[in-house]
Order: sequence, then C-alpha cells, then structure tokens
Amino acid sequence: YLLIEQQYGIEELAKSTEDNFSRLNIDQQVAFKKIIIAVKNNTSDIFTVDGPGGTGKTNTLLEKVRSNGDIALAVASSGIAALLLPG
Repeated sequence: YLLIEQQYGIEELAKSTEDNFSRLNIDQQVAFKKIIIAVKNNTSDIFTVDGPGGTGKTNTLLEKVRSNGDIALAVASSGIAALLLPG
C-alpha cells in the first residue's frame, strides 16, 4: 500500500494544490498553512478546518503533503474528516 501511496505525479499535485488553495477562504488558508508547517516540522497538533463538505479542504491538504513526496491518508472519524499525516 505504501508504494501505491507514493505513485502520484508530483508536478500535477503541486499544480492542483496551488489551484485549490486559491479556492479556500481566508480562515481555511490560514489553517492550511499552519497544518503544513506542523507537517514539515513533524509536530503533533490538533486542527479544525471548518467548511461545507466538497469545498476541497481535505484534498488540498492531501495533495500538498503528497506533492512533497510524503504519505497522507484521509480518514473519517465520527462523521468528521481527519488527516493522518505520518512523519
């Protein structure tokens, strides 16, 4: 499964992340940046990103992490989407 998780087109993901980031509202963009900094620094933290389903919040984060060559898995917990970002 790890091999499949690392077989993404890095350039396509980076472009998609850029496109989708611009669609996030200001609060979501701030949260996105804080989450990515935590991932880069391998820091454990809890984040809540509010917004209607289907607005690209989770996919934008997944694409950003994957575009850096890292593994990111989306999981749902109690009806709330959550990210599992292993270091």
